[in-house]
Amino acid sequence: MRFCVFCSAALWMIVCGCVSVDRDAQRAVDALRSGNNAQAEAWSTDLAEDSYYSKNLGVVEAGRVAMLSGRFADAVRRFRSAMDSAVDRTESEPKLKAGDLANTAMSSTITDDRTREYYLPPYELNMAIEYGILSQIFTGKREDALVDARLGVYVQDSFAGLYGADATSEPEGMTEQARGLIEEQNAALESMIAASRNSWENPLLWWLTGVLFEADGDLEAAWQSYRKASAVKPECAVFAKDAARAEGSATPRSGRSKLIVMYEQDFVPVRESLKIPVPVYTGFSIDIPKYSTTTLAERVSVSGCEHGCEAGVAVDVCSLAARDLKEKLPGVIVRNLTRAAVQAGAQASANAAGNNYVKLAVFAGNMVVSAIRRADTRSWVTLPAMQHIWCDSDMPPGEYSLCVGADGSSIPVKVSLSPGETRIVWIAKTGTVWHGVSACIGGAGAPLLDLSGKEIKK
Repeated sequence: MRFCVFCSAALWMIVCGCVSVDRDAQRAVDALRSGNNAQAEAWSTDLAEDSYYSKNLGVVEAGRVAMLSGRFADAVRRFRSAMDSAVDRTESEPKLKAGDLANTAMSSTITDDRTREYYLPPYELNMAIEYGILSQIFTGKREDALVDARLGVYVQDSFAGLYGADATSEPEGMTEQARGLIEEQNAALESMIAASRNSWENPLLWWLTGVLFEADGDLEAAWQSYRKASAVKPECAVFAKDAARAEGSATPRSGRSKLIVMYEQDFVPVRESLKIPVPVYTGFSIDIPKYSTTTLAERVSVSGCEHGCEAGVAVDVCSLAARDLKEKLPGVIVRNLTRAAVQAGAQASANAAGNNYVKLAVFAGNMVVSAIRRADTRSWVTLPAMQHIWCDSDMPPGEYSLCVGADGSSIPVKVSLSPGETRIVWIAKTGTVWHGVSACIGGAGAPLLDLSGKEIKK
């Protein structure tokens, strides 16, 4: 009997403090880094089509993998589905659907957090809208891209009304022990969240809507979007320059062109599950999600034209993801402490019964539950760690041989600019693999080009 109790206690000591990750998600990211898109596609498709709790997450993962694979029509379909799952498109105006937007709602204290339905948090919904707009541009659907640009404006304005720049919420059942755990974990996130002021504002989405509105001739809407992008991230030179143009209401000279280079850096870190012993409930642990790695911004440059220079970080996705996790932690910790209390109550009842076999059975059962339980580490893992932007709004038409460099590696890009056009060069570097296309914000007849300037099938 004593030996069994010792083994159970040893099991508890082993599992507490351990860190684990979602192996399938990590394998998918590693596959994309090596160019094995098929493995990542199978994983994301399975999530999107065969998972009940993670369907919404699978849809955007599949959309992102489709983009990296050059299947932009499929990406449009996926991101359209993600947006429709989160936003009602009524005849009068869109409405955000009710969901776990606050990320602190209480649920059953007995079940694992992983059995809760996944709703896209604000930063992921904004990224889905951004990628939906880009995918529509790449498939020649300019009008659809404009519709979703206006949806993006509505969604970000709605988040501002719901949360405010510094809104916080505290779930029911908060205790001093919970507050202590929250403060400890928040301290570990401080370096990651410093690059953003909240979890829901995406300055690149604001700026991209401005680009579309300006290309469509709606200068009033464009100026508003540029101002908001610069207000969210004033240190970005591209945003600041366009905000200055907005204040002067200056447009590019007649016959000039706009060239945009968007560069995406690697992937956000995969969240990990950390076991923490709970001293108040001796022999029990709780599981919380965490980040253990940070990502430094690459130095990205564009050369080969008159105003070539270093690109700026448009959005630090790692920072948004870390802030989202910080906002989830109060609900996560309270739920898990409540579960630990339920387990402790069961153990106390068994101890009071005085039957050693019952006590051991309950203790062993609690240990098994603690050993197999994992935190809910789900998040959109195929998102880039950071998005960089370079733009020249006043380029002379002509042929250009550009070079886009990022921390010691580079890729040549050939573009041909027609008078008055707005062209986007989208580049994603995943590990050692480069992905990219060049597209004009035009109609259905606008060709999609690879980075060498050759036309590719949409």
